[in-house]
Amino acid sequence: MLVPDLLDHPLAERGDHPAVTDTEGTLDYRGLGSAVDRAAGWLRGQGVTTGERVVYAGGNDRAFLALFYATLRIGAVFVPVHPELTDGQIGHIVDDCSAALALCPPAAGRLAGRTVEVDRAWEEILRGPEDDFRAELPDDAVAMLIYTSGTTGRPKGVVCPHRQMITAVEAVNACLGYTADDVVLCRLPLSFDYGLYQALLCALTGGTLVLAKRSHDVALLRTIEREGVTVVPLVPSLAQMLTLLQGKLRRPTRVRLFTNTGARPGRAVMAELLDVFPGSSFASMYGMTECKRISILDPAEYTTHPDSVGRPIPGDHVRIVDADGRTAGPRTVGEIVVWGPTVMAGYWRIPMDEQNRFVPRADGSLELHTGDRGYLDEDGRLYFVGRDDDVIKRRGIRVALTEIEDAAERIPGVTAAVALRPDAEGAPLALAVQSTLSPDEIRALLKGRLDHARMPDLIVPITAVPLTANGKPDRAAAKRLVGEPADEHGATAPAATTVTQPPFAQTRTIHEPVAV
Repeated sequence: MLVPDLLDHPLAERGDHPAVTDTEGTLDYRGLGSAVDRAAGWLRGQGVTTGERVVYAGGNDRAFLALFYATLRIGAVFVPVHPELTDGQIGHIVDDCSAALALCPPAAGRLAGRTVEVDRAWEEILRGPEDDFRAELPDDAVAMLIYTSGTTGRPKGVVCPHRQMITAVEAVNACLGYTADDVVLCRLPLSFDYGLYQALLCALTGGTLVLAKRSHDVALLRTIEREGVTVVPLVPSLAQMLTLLQGKLRRPTRVRLFTNTGARPGRAVMAELLDVFPGSSFASMYGMTECKRISILDPAEYTTHPDSVGRPIPGDHVRIVDADGRTAGPRTVGEIVVWGPTVMAGYWRIPMDEQNRFVPRADGSLELHTGDRGYLDEDGRLYFVGRDDDVIKRRGIRVALTEIEDAAERIPGVTAAVALRPDAEGAPLALAVQSTLSPDEIRALLKGRLDHARMPDLIVPITAVPLTANGKPDRAAAKRLVGEPADEHGATAPAATTVTQPPFAQTRTIHEPVAV
């Protein structure tokens, strides 16, 4: 089965059912299928052939979906990029993947075989004829390249074959249980795999996707009520906003499920969110582009295991690796390693022996070394501690910045917290906090939750947490916002050379949740 085949069932069985709602209105599955046919004809008219890469820098709308399915259906490779990236950032991706066609600004796509602006392409597609051509491909053919954010260097394209993508969609839905009656709100960018897979889950089940733009946030609660939204994928900023809006307005809604992956909303925020949306539940998830989804917490277990990101999804396996590369026992913190049918096929044009994330196994499959730190409990539930990039050595021990943030966000009155990585070992550690409490009040409450090594030197109030384009907290931007931190005596930290600790220099065995 190939990814565009997901549309076959709803087209045959639910052609007049709403497929997608965007700023242009609602399109049923029959209308979406027609748009895909027209996009396929347009792409073939541009000379795009099997295996060639198509870069797309469009927004959250029906045009994205039509070109996505059409590109895959004619056997080409879809390469989505966030439309807010700079011309230089888009240009790097265009060049790296040797794009045959780039739908983006002319300056960004100058190295592509051909460049067409998104709006012009869509106008031409709507005027063009339908084309039902389907390429014959094996299921291990490449469907997409999704470029990582590049926080650890230049962005790299994750190779996503049809087989792994289909397996991931089916495994995720086996845990979340989307249905044909669900209406899924997607405010996340479709260029972000968490957003894109909402579209795939809707196609799998025949549900409805509601595409929202960040610029329309003031009306988001009205959209949820009007469209009868039942599922809301979250990022922390969206959880905070919905809590605030619904807390004031208390509108009747049909929301039954909130999901989250990556940076997680604070526990206090989630408690309030579930309270103001009666009848809703929360599925905490963990994953990364290189594997899509790794684990999902059963919503029924959130109350008893709120710090867990759940058990591995069906078919996948997780182990924790210590500093010597050995598999660690329960409650020992180390690197999270995963293998199974949803692990993608490596990085684009990087030799496998140069890929430290993807490691071949004896059976020829790949094992993904995530670079994230966590541990498993005795029942196989996974607990995420933090990225290795977010782990510092402080006062002789390794500390995950997420531990400090989680402890702060458990304090009633703290909406969000971002721990700022010190420039050098021994430099002051600052915690930026969005809260109604004073820094002194927060410090007093943290003393009962954090040990000396994890206690921040400075607590800095901020009005809002800066976000990345994908809606995640932006540590670097928060650090620039706060400026050079001072220690408890008011002196700024002396300039020093950044010390990079070797990965997993130390593991530790714990008997309680990491953030206490």
